[in-house]
Amino acid sequence: MAMPEEPVLALQQIEIGGAQIHLVSVRLREDILLDEVHLEGGDIRVELPAAAGEPPRLFAEGTVFRAMMTEVNLNRALAANPPPGGTLKNLRVAVLSGKLRLTGQIVKGISLPFTIEGVPRIENGTRVSLDWQNVKLGIGMPRAIVDILEEQINQTLDLTQLPIAVWLDALRCEPGRLTAAGRARILLPPVPATPPRLPFRAGEPDPIVAEIVAPE
Repeated sequence: MAMPEEPVLALQQIEIGGAQIHLVSVRLREDILLDEVHLEGGDIRVELPAAAGEPPRLFAEGTVFRAMMTEVNLNRALAANPPPGGTLKNLRVAVLSGKLRLTGQIVKGISLPFTIEGVPRIENGTRVSLDWQNVKLGIGMPRAIVDILEEQINQTLDLTQLPIAVWLDALRCEPGRLTAAGRARILLPPVPATPPRLPFRAGEPDPIVAEIVAPE
């Protein structure tokens, strides 16, 4: 008499105690390339799909991250996200020790050059703004023009709109590169959400999809 076969239990979940991942050239969008990303965390859970064609889901609580962007890629992002209205032209950012320097021209009838320096500030771990200082403007620039300049550049990046929950602990400016460090709660695939509006973005940004590309 043949014995009935016992059902094979399918693997439904994988638990990982800790992991470290170092990524190079991570493209978040066509205009945003992070040069380096380091992730470190524990209590990672991978849920395998219950049906064919469904993606697995990954959960990671309290992941520590560090992301670095070079000055070259910062300027590429800035060039792809010009200020609306065409008031500011030829913007360039230089990453110095402890601050950023923005140069360009403000166009209001005539083109006037300006240079402005700012220190990145973190607000409640979820918002990033720049504390501008050391403004150098064209000779005889009227106060109305100065007000327009301040309105254009005083933008805040809201991290709460990211598809992954992020808490920012530090922003470090070093010559030629900007480094961000913080913590994240990772859920992949992410829950659909409106991506953040980058400073100087004229239209609605495209959805953020992470892609790792080979360094040039």
